[in-house]
Amino acid sequence: MKGAPPTRHSQISDMQVIINCVDQRGREMDQCWGIGRLPMLVPFAWAERFHAQQKLFNAAVWAFDLCLIRQHGDAMLRAYDKLDGLAREIKGEPLPVDQWEFETEQGLVILVRDLRDTGRAQCHGRKAQVWSLDEIANVIHCHPMIAAAKEAFVGAQVMSVRPSKVAIDALNDELSDIPF
Repeated sequence: MKGAPPTRHSQISDMQVIINCVDQRGREMDQCWGIGRLPMLVPFAWAERFHAQQKLFNAAVWAFDLCLIRQHGDAMLRAYDKLDGLAREIKGEPLPVDQWEFETEQGLVILVRDLRDTGRAQCHGRKAQVWSLDEIANVIHCHPMIAAAKEAFVGAQVMSVRPSKVAIDALNDELSDIPF
C-alpha cells in the first residue's frame, strides 16, 4: 500500500533542500576560486556547458517543477565538481588571496585586491568586514571632497570623515509631520 500523494508543501520543502544544496556548492566554489571565476579557469567548451546547465536548473526552479529541479540540481552538482577538477588540473590549487588587515572602532577590516576575491578572504573564524579595492574606489568616487583634500594637501592623511551640515540637518527632523 502506498502512502498519500505528496502535498504541495512537501514538494516545496524538497525543492528548497535541492536548491540549498546547489547554492551551497556554488558558495564553496566561490570561496575556493573567487566569486564567479571558476568557469573562467576552464576551457571554453566546459564553461559553455556549465552555463547551459545553470540555465536549465534556473528554468526548472522558475517552473516550480520538483522532478526537473531534482534532475538539474544533480547535474549542477556534477558540473561544479567537473569544473573544480578541471581547474585543479589546469591551474593547480587555488592561490591564497592577497589581503591586508586592520582594526577600526567597528572591528576587523580585511582589504582584498579584487572584488571576486571577497569570498576567498581568510577570516579564520573572526568576524570581519571584507572590502575590495573596487569598493574603496567607489567610496572615493562618491565622496569627491576626500579626493580633493588629498589632491590639495599632498601627503595628507584622512583621519576622519564627517557628513556635511546639510546632511546632518536633513537627518535631524522633528518627526512632527507624521500624521499618527
